[in-house]
Amino acid sequence: MTAELGQIDEAATIKTFDRVRPTLMSCYTAGLGRLEYLAGDVKFFMRVKADGHVHWVFLEQTTLGDRTTEKCMLDALTATQWPLPEGGEAEVHQGLGFDPPADARPPTSWGSDRVAAALVKHAKDFAACKQGTSGTFQVTAYIEQKAPGGHVLASGSTAPNAASASKLDCLLGVVNDLRVPSPGSYPAKVSFTL
Repeated sequence: MTAELGQIDEAATIKTFDRVRPTLMSCYTAGLGRLEYLAGDVKFFMRVKADGHVHWVFLEQTTLGDRTTEKCMLDALTATQWPLPEGGEAEVHQGLGFDPPADARPPTSWGSDRVAAALVKHAKDFAACKQGTSGTFQVTAYIEQKAPGGHVLASGSTAPNAASASKLDCLLGVVNDLRVPSPGSYPAKVSFTL
C-alpha cells in the first residue's frame, strides 16, 4: 500500500478490506450467476480523502471481464468508510483474485489476433469514446457463438487513470457490439489493448 500526499495505516486498511470482502464476494457470486466460468484478478487504485471517504477508485488492472461485476465492486469500495489518512489524502492499491468454481470449465483462451479485424473496423468508434484521454485501456472479454459468427457476451476494462474511468462504459459499449469469429461450441476469453 502506498500513499502519495498523506499516509494511511496499513493494518487498519487491511482490516477494512477484510470487512468489505464479503460484499466484494457477493458481487463476484452475482457475476457467476451470469457467467459460470467468471474468473480473474483485479487491482483497485483508490484515493482516500482526509475524512476517510473515497475520493475516487478505479481498476488499474483486471482480467475479470465483466463490467457489471467490476462496477459492483467499485461501488462497494466507494461506499466503505476507510481509516483516516494522516497528512492529507492517501492512495491505496489492493489486489484480489477470483478463481472459478471447481466444477466450471474455463473458457478457451484466445490471443488478441482473433479480434484484431473487428477492432480495426471500429477504430473510429473507440477513438470517439477515448476523446480527451491519453493512455491505454486493457479489455478482457468473453466471446460466445452466435450465428453467423461470435459476439461479446461480457467485457470489462481498466482505465489508465481515474479521470479516464468515465470513458469505460462508452468503450465497452462498442466492444459489446463487436462481431467476431465464432469460438465454437464453448465460449472464449480474450484480452486486448485499446
